[in-house]
Amino acid sequence: MESYMVRRSSIYVTLFVGYFLYYLNRKSFSFLMPYVIEEEGMHRSELGAITSSVSLAYTISKFISGILSDKISARVMFSSGLFLTSVLVLQFTGFRSLQMFMVLWFLNGMAQGGGWPSCSKVLKQWFLPSELGLWWSVLSTSANLAGVVGPICLSFIARDYGWRTAMYIGGVLGIGMSCVSFLMIKNSPAEAGLEPLASSEPTKATSSNKDDASPSGDSATTRDVISSPFLWVISVLFFLTALIAYGIMDWGQLYLIQEIGFENAVGSAFTSSYSIGAIVGSIVAGFVTDRLVARASKNSKSSPRFPWFMFMEAVNLMSIHIFRSLVTIETNKVLILTIGFLFGVAQYGAFSVYGVVAIENAPVHLSGTSHAFAAMACNVGVLMAGYPLTYIAERFDWSVVLMCLEAMSLTSLMILVAARKVEARIGKPSIKVE
Repeated sequence: MESYMVRRSSIYVTLFVGYFLYYLNRKSFSFLMPYVIEEEGMHRSELGAITSSVSLAYTISKFISGILSDKISARVMFSSGLFLTSVLVLQFTGFRSLQMFMVLWFLNGMAQGGGWPSCSKVLKQWFLPSELGLWWSVLSTSANLAGVVGPICLSFIARDYGWRTAMYIGGVLGIGMSCVSFLMIKNSPAEAGLEPLASSEPTKATSSNKDDASPSGDSATTRDVISSPFLWVISVLFFLTALIAYGIMDWGQLYLIQEIGFENAVGSAFTSSYSIGAIVGSIVAGFVTDRLVARASKNSKSSPRFPWFMFMEAVNLMSIHIFRSLVTIETNKVLILTIGFLFGVAQYGAFSVYGVVAIENAPVHLSGTSHAFAAMACNVGVLMAGYPLTYIAERFDWSVVLMCLEAMSLTSLMILVAARKVEARIGKPSIKVE
């Protein structure tokens, strides 16, 4: 038992550090954009084209990797993906043309897709169902932690040595960690020569409850899932929240620097405070909404998590309005960092739970399809936060971009209020009339 826990802990730490570097090497260009503008003289639309290329590739590769993860070793997929993305980051620093930047960053996005599917597969093998939710959530915060540490560390390096050196260091660390990952990760306890933990009685009960709670039973089909009104509601909300979240996270610092007039360090600190808020928001959202589910009436057909979503969206709307209309060059920096923190809490307080809602309200045998559909909407939102927003900023300015995001936040809140009583059932079988 002790050897099992030691091995599992070492694998978990490896996944955490590895995924931290996955995310760092995916977002390093976004973190360093103020320095890229200074050194390369790039325009907003060019920056948006580069960030959109990685988002498009990641959307495609994550979907494909999710399917391949059932056929390819998670250890090989995780370590090879980290190695490839790190090598591509090193190559990225050696070019100066927009075309090569877009090609290499697109390839980076393709290499990134196997990261999280590999993590999920390893977690499912090493943790009991009763433990999986907690450790899944903690592992996901590795990306948020990269969002906290990355802007500060990379900005510090870029200030003295240039943005290329900062990205290069991230790539070298990724290559080293990919080798460690290949040696340390084991796909399952059996592969490590260990007996798996015995399923306890609560685990069986949990499984039984899930089967009993299957909203639609085994008669539901993929067509039933895709045609479910509640899934479309969740997907639209997921899309809007992702667009707003990545719009603020990627471009909020440029608004502060280019339009308000703050130094680059303030922009980097804003991004870091956002990521700290995202960590807090993700953990609190899981805890609070689980309590709401536990207290909900068994006869209730709507999702008990919706009141939390409405509260988070209201906080988000207020934060965007304050950020857009009240922040000036005279504004206290502590207040700016507080707004960034509230952005992270409010946006990830909903963002991190929409996927859970898509899974838990679908039939067990179609929960993956339900989540994939909602996740695709999310990824499209991330993609739209790239070039389309920078195009608006190029044509007008960043304050107009924030006005658009504020309108989207208001739309999300209105949808949540209107849909709060909608039956939370995904995949209800169609009734055939003879």
